[in-house]
Amino acid sequence: MLGTDRVLHIELSADCAPDVIEQLSPRLATLVHRTVTSAFDLAKALQEKNWDAIVCGNALLSTDTLHLFFANLPGMACQIRLDTDNMLHFPYVSEGCFALLGIVPLEIELHPELLLDMLHPEDCDTFYKSMQKSIAQPIPWNWEGRIVLPPNDEIKWVNLRATCRGTNSHGTVWEGFMVNITQNKLAEQEIITSRQRLRELSSHVENIKEEERGRIARDIHDEIGVLLTTLKMDMAWLAQRLPQGVNALHEKVQAMTDLLDTAGYSANNLVHSLRPAFLDCFGIVAAIEIEAKEFTKRTGIPCKITKSDDEIELPGEQATTLFRVFQETLNNIMKHAAAKQVHIEIRKTDSCVNLTVSDDGKGFDKAVRSKPHSFGLRGIYERIKHLGGDVRIASEPGKGTQIAVCVPLGDTGCSCKQQQILF
Repeated sequence: MLGTDRVLHIELSADCAPDVIEQLSPRLATLVHRTVTSAFDLAKALQEKNWDAIVCGNALLSTDTLHLFFANLPGMACQIRLDTDNMLHFPYVSEGCFALLGIVPLEIELHPELLLDMLHPEDCDTFYKSMQKSIAQPIPWNWEGRIVLPPNDEIKWVNLRATCRGTNSHGTVWEGFMVNITQNKLAEQEIITSRQRLRELSSHVENIKEEERGRIARDIHDEIGVLLTTLKMDMAWLAQRLPQGVNALHEKVQAMTDLLDTAGYSANNLVHSLRPAFLDCFGIVAAIEIEAKEFTKRTGIPCKITKSDDEIELPGEQATTLFRVFQETLNNIMKHAAAKQVHIEIRKTDSCVNLTVSDDGKGFDKAVRSKPHSFGLRGIYERIKHLGGDVRIASEPGKGTQIAVCVPLGDTGCSCKQQQILF
């Protein structure tokens, strides 16, 4: 440019009319910043492209200041253009490109495919889908994914956020920022891994508890139960041999026999609470039916049961977990619901078993779910989640509560669409 040439700088207001932008778009040029400190730098810059115009030094002080601002930001500012042939271009890339991608801005501007080639194969699809979504709606382009940096195949997580400036006959233009979020992602993955390990540990503890309960139940049944039965037989033998007419002795023997009956009943209840034998003998459906009848005897609250099959086969861990969840649900109803009726539904599909327990009690609001010591609901969620299942808890004050759980039959996870409640 000669010293007498003029450069028109137009500042668009926020409420600029679309027809003004449309008229300006074909005339707008891409401003590329280069810092020149020697004649060699100048010659190199002049040879990069066939420049239509060159702006030097202090002619656009605000632009130079803005470039320095972008260069010092911890990320890469960029302008992205998708032309009518669906080819991506990067007319402007800030100096942060080198720290992020390991290449200078000029390489990306001249060879945009370099950045596209860095996209992780598993994240390419989301990159282009998010771009097309931004065009179609239109909405800001927001993409989060991995890039693979040569030559050592270093993987970085990046986040691209760009605002769509508009689409016209020349294509679509975005202006935005790409930042390194690798540390955040690693921390997020560490949290997920830690949660999974805690869930596995919790499940392991529950399995050990179930094994210990089963052992104690067998010991009570086999040892204490046998002793109580033997004592009762001995008391019957003794009662037959007491002299007639000694009423005090006969009454004492009868009282001791009654105590033995009570002890036997208590032992049976203890065995049942530790490990219900009918769960192993008759399966989950029969176990739920028997437990529901016992619940009605204790509380007087009637239970209506709907089932898809009389027998549903479940692996040991799944059956135990589903039964314990059912026990916890009934326990919550007894303690908190003040219900008049309970409806139980157990159904089997091709991929899972669904158990739904509904009551017409007083219900609760969302605040109750997040109480610090709300271990009942949290325990239900953690038990089912470890098996790959889902939980849905619906409740409102005065409208009762419904707890629905889904336990998968195989290793593929649960296919039903349950709304999860998170703690």
